[in-house]
Amino acid sequence: MAAKSILAAVFLLLAVVAPPRLASAATYTVGDSIGWNIPSEPTSYSDWAATKTFLAGDILLFNFTTGLHDVTEVTKASFDTCAATNPISSTKSGPARITLTDAGSRHFICSFAGHCGTGQKLSVTVRSQSSPPPTTAPPPSNKPKKPSPPPHSGHPPKASPPTATPPPSDNGPSAQTPPAAPPPRNSATSLGGFGVFFSAGLTVAVALIY
Repeated sequence: MAAKSILAAVFLLLAVVAPPRLASAATYTVGDSIGWNIPSEPTSYSDWAATKTFLAGDILLFNFTTGLHDVTEVTKASFDTCAATNPISSTKSGPARITLTDAGSRHFICSFAGHCGTGQKLSVTVRSQSSPPPTTAPPPSNKPKKPSPPPHSGHPPKASPPTATPPPSDNGPSAQTPPAAPPPRNSATSLGGFGVFFSAGLTVAVALIY
């Protein structure tokens, strides 16, 4: 019972730490629908490879008719000059399946005369399983930039001239000084007259008594 438990734990550990792509390696059909043939455009295979991400363990499937083409792996220098001498490997029978076992660059051509020169060649870059995927730069921000303040000239700003006050309109109210109020009645005069009248009355009253 203990042995079965240990064996189950070992299988579980292997399932967890095993690279996810090794169990299900991707297979890429080179050129997709056009297969491995003389392309209509010289850059057909380079354009096709630019849209793919190849990892170690993936498989390249070259579809071609035996006797009409082959798959020859060469160095970078031979790839650039389409030289099929001293190849790394050569597969004559189609279709051919080539496994990308290690990270690095792989270069393939068709060694038939004139085929490589017209574009029947493929170069791929293989990444390791642990390599992070390529990142793209963030898009530029569309936020408008704040305008920069004008440069300081070192002189204080000029003061604006005072605004003159417009003259009063001819049709407006008169600005003349209002007439002075009439002087108050002279209280002394009133009291004086009242005193004379009171003295006269008092004199008459005394005369009547005596």
